[in-house]
Amino acid sequence: MASEDFDARQFSEMAVSRVTNELPHPDLKLFLLSFLFSRTSTQFARHVESHVHRPSGLTWAGFRILFTVWVCGSMESNRVARFSGLSRASVSSALKTLERDQLITRKNGSDDRRVVFVGLTKKGKNAVKDAYIEQHKSEQDFYGVLTDQEKETLTDLIEKILFSSADET
Repeated sequence: MASEDFDARQFSEMAVSRVTNELPHPDLKLFLLSFLFSRTSTQFARHVESHVHRPSGLTWAGFRILFTVWVCGSMESNRVARFSGLSRASVSSALKTLERDQLITRKNGSDDRRVVFVGLTKKGKNAVKDAYIEQHKSEQDFYGVLTDQEKETLTDLIEKILFSSADET
């Protein structure tokens, strides 16, 4: 079967079949949960990056950094990485672009010059708010297939997984 000849649902079915046939005693419910959760997250991130953030001059990583600092206030770059879910290398690279575009400021710590604090400029605050307004429209469309109760249940379940995780990277 050529790759153009099947859709996303068929791909999921093919993945389940492959795992079933190739691996000894897989937990198919767990596999499908992880598989679909990952695909959904990636699909949403790609959609908002290409339809919201890139047109406004941001990357998905850049938006996540701005959003994190907007929510938390000025903070150390390693904490930005932790809370935004990005690697330190990704944060470091994105910070250069955000600083060049005058969306953030970086200041060395007074006690330890290796510590870098990241803050938003006025332009950065406006950019993140404008970008989130547009992203929220995409969220409404993307998750619009769910009822309010389903959204609440899914949120509770995701939080249960996320907040019980020992590794919050």
